[in-house]
Amino acid sequence: MKVLSRAIVFAAMSLTVFNVTAAENNNNNSIIRYAIWSNPSGNFHPTLYFTDYDRAIIFTVFGRLFTLDENQNPKPSLAEKYDYSNEGKTLTLHLRPGVKWHDGADFTADDVYFTYATEADSGFPKDTPDFVKHLVGYEDYHAGKTSTLAGIKVIDPQTVSFTFNAPYAAAFSHFADRPVLAKHIWSKVPVKEWNKATELLRKPVGTGPYKFVEFLPDQYVKLERNDDYFGGEPKTKTLIFKISNAQTVQNELINGDVDIAELSSWNSRDLQTYKNAGIQIVEQPGVGAQYLSLDTRNKNLTDRRVRQALVYGIDRQAIVDKLLYGHGELFNTKDNPHSPYYPKDLNNYAYNPEKAKALLKEAGWTDTHGDGFVDKDGKDFIFTLNYPTGNRTRELTAPIIQQNLKKIGINVVLNVADFNATLSILQDKNKRYDGVLMGGTFRPGQYDNNFWWERFSTPQLDAEANQFNATIDAEKLKTHIGNWLKTVNEEVPHVWLYIPNQGYALSKRVTHYHSYPYEPFADVANWTVKQ
Repeated sequence: MKVLSRAIVFAAMSLTVFNVTAAENNNNNSIIRYAIWSNPSGNFHPTLYFTDYDRAIIFTVFGRLFTLDENQNPKPSLAEKYDYSNEGKTLTLHLRPGVKWHDGADFTADDVYFTYATEADSGFPKDTPDFVKHLVGYEDYHAGKTSTLAGIKVIDPQTVSFTFNAPYAAAFSHFADRPVLAKHIWSKVPVKEWNKATELLRKPVGTGPYKFVEFLPDQYVKLERNDDYFGGEPKTKTLIFKISNAQTVQNELINGDVDIAELSSWNSRDLQTYKNAGIQIVEQPGVGAQYLSLDTRNKNLTDRRVRQALVYGIDRQAIVDKLLYGHGELFNTKDNPHSPYYPKDLNNYAYNPEKAKALLKEAGWTDTHGDGFVDKDGKDFIFTLNYPTGNRTRELTAPIIQQNLKKIGINVVLNVADFNATLSILQDKNKRYDGVLMGGTFRPGQYDNNFWWERFSTPQLDAEANQFNATIDAEKLKTHIGNWLKTVNEEVPHVWLYIPNQGYALSKRVTHYHSYPYEPFADVANWTVKQ
């Protein structure tokens, strides 16, 4: 595995701060324009959202019970403190008093109960999160035998408890990943109809630092500061998420049309252009991964040896070196290599076309026609690779994979579409496909058999998941999660490709910017720009 770029000289979870205090001001008319690469879907719902583009809006509009600190530990937010009882099975949260929803209603424990109980509702229009399956009374509530979920209790307006069948350490990760929604708004719509409530989905009401104002598809999402934000009045009045693209964003930054943008390229020429224009570059270890989703229900992909052959047959390191210019690293299981749980003794699947061919042969795939492509039962191995526009590096990855796999006898057909069209392939559980290039963000502490878009399980994976989902002991967690990650490494439910370093370009207007891995908007209320 390639080490991180020498430009990164701090620990993986360290903070990044860019602060020019002399230039700070709190002009009431100030605006920050943040570039995003694809159009949000408009699903601005804390427990239903799918994409990171929707997530960016949600995490600035809504508050969470806990966020993550720079070391991936839970950091109190809407919940001020917590305590355990009942041999670690009951987690009691003490909520911050005086918090208001953007429409002026009080935030209470009833909102917390409502948010997470509805995830256990049989009509919940998304896969049921593992989190609620561990709660006492889940089965009866999900089956409609009870009208309340016994595992969540409202003790008083500022206190709520969660009781699990066994100690459940991943609860904090779920709280950090799924903000709280307003009961007084969403209780008016049947849970099974939530996905159809377009007006509510596109006009979110939260408790976070910014209030929703307007969403113009393919153009921008406009937010205004929440003067009553419990974390303190935001320094900047207006935050605009501007839909941009890799081809134009550099000029937009230099011309002052955009203030902050994630880097889409580590090309040294681009970096030098930024430097010459006085654009500040912030580089952090990556928290998002690029991967090739495999439909393991597909008869060509049910054999583990075939899936392993795909990994051996792709020169992933060359992708990092040539497309990311070394600003990234490989990974070989569903976790970030900087995670405390990441095993050190994984199969690294170093590029080995001959090994790939041997595995395909073991699985019954040989070139009987002499045309350079392997076949089985009279049919060539044809692999349709779906990939979306919007991420230049990912787009360039597709033809590289095509050429790599051709060398081991697999005929790869490329199919490109816009991001949401490609995503819909993965969202439709009844749809069969070969492979989809996609990106996903790691969620620290969340380990289950849902592999971003596809659920994959074996008896061994289930048994190992049951072990780490029944303890809050740090050492036991490390052992059990490590074993699970090793099995994932062997099973290859996806082809894990690479993790780009996270980079941000800041225009000369930006005077205070603070972020760290996994929490790019943790300090958004304190970001400032010159006027």
